[in-house]
Amino acid sequence: MTKQKITRQTFEKSKFYSVQDMGIAYICALVMPYVISLLLILVCQIVISSGVPADSIENSVVYTIFSCLCSPIAFAIVFFGFNKVKKVSFSASKVKFKIGTINTIICFAVALICVFGMQYFIGGIDHLLELGGYNLQSVSLPTENFGWLVLSLILLALLPAIFEELIFRGILLNGLRQGLSDIAALFMSALMFALIHGSIQQLVYPFALGLVLGWLAMRTGSTFTSMLVHFLNNAIVLIVNYFTARHELNMAIEYNAWQWVVAIVVAIVAGVLIYLIERFYFKGKNQDETLEAEQNQVKQEKKGFKNLPISFWVSIGIAVIIFIIGTAIGFMPSETVNV
Repeated sequence: MTKQKITRQTFEKSKFYSVQDMGIAYICALVMPYVISLLLILVCQIVISSGVPADSIENSVVYTIFSCLCSPIAFAIVFFGFNKVKKVSFSASKVKFKIGTINTIICFAVALICVFGMQYFIGGIDHLLELGGYNLQSVSLPTENFGWLVLSLILLALLPAIFEELIFRGILLNGLRQGLSDIAALFMSALMFALIHGSIQQLVYPFALGLVLGWLAMRTGSTFTSMLVHFLNNAIVLIVNYFTARHELNMAIEYNAWQWVVAIVVAIVAGVLIYLIERFYFKGKNQDETLEAEQNQVKQEKKGFKNLPISFWVSIGIAVIIFIIGTAIGFMPSETVNV
């Protein structure tokens, strides 16, 4: 009897992530990109020692490409390695490709709302940070031809959308929902998503986008919807930047009082549109058929932050430290950072 019970528990456990799992996974996701980056730096040092000038490596396209690959590779290692060690099935991440035509249309609409509704406001925040002495940072590839755009879409849109969503909506959000209410899990996973970007410049929009991505994953019962919107969000930005660069269009905006009013109003309209989709399409109901069964299998006596495991709080502490360091570096003079 006991043996059968243990076997059944092990089998059921392989179908979902626990609150203990998500804390450990977040620590790994925080650390692994730096490990991969360190390996890249070591390889570059070996190349430099062979006589190749450091400037030529740093400014090379190959170095830029491998820099773009660091995070996707790191998150892929974390996801597949974590599942292997913990013996958790891929199905626990809830990547269900059959989401339906209407849900697909909703995903496209939400992506457009996020990009064109928030970018004006985010541009204003970047403007304020720059006025405060922050060195704005961005990762981009050359825009010489269409081939570079395709490569950018793969490296900066497709791969991040897949592997970031497997970590943040696949493991973290689903794990948090075992120990917190849906609303608390949604906001906490969005905050964890924003913190991992490691700077104040990448705090507001990733947090807002994390809320939308988590909301979609919960409402549709599929992490694939959050992957799709994540990809479309990044792809739209890259395509717009590509055509503005190719046609040498000046997209700089001088943020005066009226510009701020417009930016805030547009952001509010975007929020209202998301609410209308929630209110009249999803109607506040989860379409995750397995959630109730999973919560019954790992039922907590009480749900709340004080009942979350120590691994969760350690991971948050590490994320905050990385965020503070990244923000401090951003405010340093560019000459100091380069040295």
